[in-house]
Amino acid sequence: GVECGFFAVHRINFSLGIFHVILAAMLVGVHSTTNPRSKIQNNFWAPKILLWLVFIVVSFLLPDKFYIGWSTYVSVFCGALFLLIGLILLVDFAHEWAETCIEHVENEDEYSSVWKTILISGTSLMYLGSLVMTILIYVFFCKSGCSMNQAAATVNLILSIIITVLSLNRTIQEYNPNCGLAQAAIVSVYCTY
Repeated sequence: GVECGFFAVHRINFSLGIFHVILAAMLVGVHSTTNPRSKIQNNFWAPKILLWLVFIVVSFLLPDKFYIGWSTYVSVFCGALFLLIGLILLVDFAHEWAETCIEHVENEDEYSSVWKTILISGTSLMYLGSLVMTILIYVFFCKSGCSMNQAAATVNLILSIIITVLSLNRTIQEYNPNCGLAQAAIVSVYCTY
């Protein structure tokens, strides 16, 4: 039943995780496609899929108790680390995007109004997306008796408001003039998603 499906999902994800860790270890130090080891990443699909399938079969031979410990400790830590790295990369992207737009606007060339529109509409759309998702979360997942969902949605909404207010704070703007609503908007929509 449900318990069997739970363990099947963890076994397949465990196999995929181990497979990617091995691939990552094999590619340490590869910085360009001229390195012969780069072919491991871009080629050999049949052997890689076969190896992953072997990992899946082997994972079904491990006892359920292993996956209880794995999902409780290792998966939670690795999942949080994955989300944190994704958020850092996303904020870096938001900084680059906003800086590029502002640079073009400040140049006051014939396309500066286009770049201003891209920055303002992109930021507005991300906030609108975050608002729409938050409303949908409350409508579909925060019914009576779902206090965990209500708490998660409310904490996310409060944190989105806090990062928006902080991004407009003059002291923060003085120390980091490139900080603004675009970065807060992209973090807000990512966390809401």
